[in-house]
Amino acid sequence: MKGRFYEIIGVIFVIFSGFLHTLERCVEFVAIGLSAQGSAIYSGNGGLTNPSIDPKDNVFVIPFLVIGIVVFLYGLVRNFINRGH
Repeated sequence: MKGRFYEIIGVIFVIFSGFLHTLERCVEFVAIGLSAQGSAIYSGNGGLTNPSIDPKDNVFVIPFLVIGIVVFLYGLVRNFINRGH
């Protein structure tokens, strides 16, 4: 665990970034459905639009992704150097 700490933390950051992006897409899909349902009641037109979530829309997705990649690569380089190669 001690030797792979940075690699594990990097993977956790990348996975959490993907989880946040997925969660945001699901919430927007539900919100669009509720909006379409409300407009269908009053106007008779309940068309759904496609979710338009971009990873740049959330302020946490890109930083967590970048931090995760950098920490993971740091862990790989650190382990490579400590082995004496």
